[in-house]
Amino acid sequence: MSEIYKIGFYDNYPLALDGWLKWNEDKWNIKAERVLYTKNGKEYPRLEGVLYTNKKGQVLMPPRNPYLPFQFSDSTNKNDRLYVDYQDVMNLFVDDLLNRGLCGTIALPPGFTDARPFQWSDFIVEPRYTFFQYFSLNYNVSPKITNKINKAIRLEYFVECSTDWSAIVDCLLGTEVIKGFSHNTSVQDLKKCADLLGNDVFRGYLVKDKDGKPVSGGLRLVLKDGITIDWSQGAIRDHLKNGVNQLIYDFVLQDSKKAGAIGFDWVGANIAPVALAKSAWGMPLVPYLCIRPKNLRYLGSVCKSYLKSKFLGN
Repeated sequence: MSEIYKIGFYDNYPLALDGWLKWNEDKWNIKAERVLYTKNGKEYPRLEGVLYTNKKGQVLMPPRNPYLPFQFSDSTNKNDRLYVDYQDVMNLFVDDLLNRGLCGTIALPPGFTDARPFQWSDFIVEPRYTFFQYFSLNYNVSPKITNKINKAIRLEYFVECSTDWSAIVDCLLGTEVIKGFSHNTSVQDLKKCADLLGNDVFRGYLVKDKDGKPVSGGLRLVLKDGITIDWSQGAIRDHLKNGVNQLIYDFVLQDSKKAGAIGFDWVGANIAPVALAKSAWGMPLVPYLCIRPKNLRYLGSVCKSYLKSKFLGN
């Protein structure tokens, strides 16, 4: 058999691990289900992934998840066959969504760019973006990043791997206060996630000042031979100007690479200031698809957006 052609991420994605599915089930009171769509029961082509459902059996996207892990695989790389195979198995997925019902918006991982099977079935599909890098490739990091890292080092900040979930939550809270949102994850949530995934996968990081006080912290899902998910990052506001976030990201990238990860997903570039800050690391911007039903909720959001632009001039 020739080399398998793949789109998306599933078998090398931490979002598809049993422990991650269990954590989401318990945290959000939902059910995780592994699904597989094939043509006439053949091994290839195949679309496999994970769906989460609520008590009504409707498919949803759990909070704190950037995508649903999904992967299309085929035994050919010939465009004419790929086209037919992709359409056939994606239509099986679309039919399943229509039967179950879709509650809110779901997202497929980077790699899926053909949205037509969903559009032809009257779903709304919108592009979103993230930055994505492979550790086997070299990227041109902006001098602004290296200058910030050097500043943090001069000021004697240092980074370490940590299971001090309380200190990490305090750092996340610093960003929550500034940005006006909540990560919706408590110390107990993090402890449980670490128990389910293990510290090799669920990794905590802290930046400390020269006196040993935590000033920046974050969480990543790191998978050997897979993709690292940039899950959470926060810092105490007064220390941001000193390059603590740049310092922790430099450490995290090196740590992920040493752990055997093959790539790093920066998870989101859809807010202008955030996208600008991440772009300085030099990796490429990639799209991913968000899918939602065309229903009254969608109509309400369109009307709200129109009225906002009409009367507020935004």
